[in-house]
Amino acid sequence: MATHTKSLAMYGALLGALVGLATPARGDVFMRLGRGTQALEQLGGVSLYQSDMRINGQPGKLAVYGFDSPPARLAPDLRQALAMPDVNPAAAAAMVTRIKNGKATTLLLLPGAGTQNSLAILLEQSETALRATRTAPTEWPGRLAYPDATLLFTAENEQTRTTLAVATTHDTPESAAARMENLLRRDGWALMPPLHAMPALTIYAQGTRICAFSALAPETPNGQTRITLLQRLGTTP
Repeated sequence: MATHTKSLAMYGALLGALVGLATPARGDVFMRLGRGTQALEQLGGVSLYQSDMRINGQPGKLAVYGFDSPPARLAPDLRQALAMPDVNPAAAAAMVTRIKNGKATTLLLLPGAGTQNSLAILLEQSETALRATRTAPTEWPGRLAYPDATLLFTAENEQTRTTLAVATTHDTPESAAARMENLLRRDGWALMPPLHAMPALTIYAQGTRICAFSALAPETPNGQTRITLLQRLGTTP
């Protein structure tokens, strides 16, 4: 496995704090998620998080891997290893889905902690569950929502009280970040010290609650800003 940079380790530590995991999950746990995670490990990915989730309200599994390669370099290998449709290596955030033998595998490829890192988010569901989520969700998970945004998908782990929402907005990335900061500060959230290796991600805290927010520029001239909102709502009851 390749030697991973300090910035990737920093991202892994941050993600671990958000989702309540201090160390990567064991490989045999990931094997139960399917062959997709095994393929990611064989490509040099480091496991950052895995859990059963409700994805757009339907049961599924989620795994997050960090890579020491930028999306443009990693995309062709991911496509071949996972037998996925084309993954756009030029996109700021690429999402593709493959359905086979009644199982649906969705890959979300994101920029990582630095310019030479990537995050691969793997979602696994039954084909029936995926088709039940074809209609975009309308309710934001957790206690936060970005106004006037269109939800693409949501994921929620009730046990760890962790939620993830991905949406689009007509706001620019800069105005989206400023708007979210105003909303959070008005509600009593405090901005955490910035991590210089993670310029696209802003972290806020309120007591034991943590919120991570990112806004990525549109992939096309007429596209919309993609926002991601990850919340850790505190310790498990």
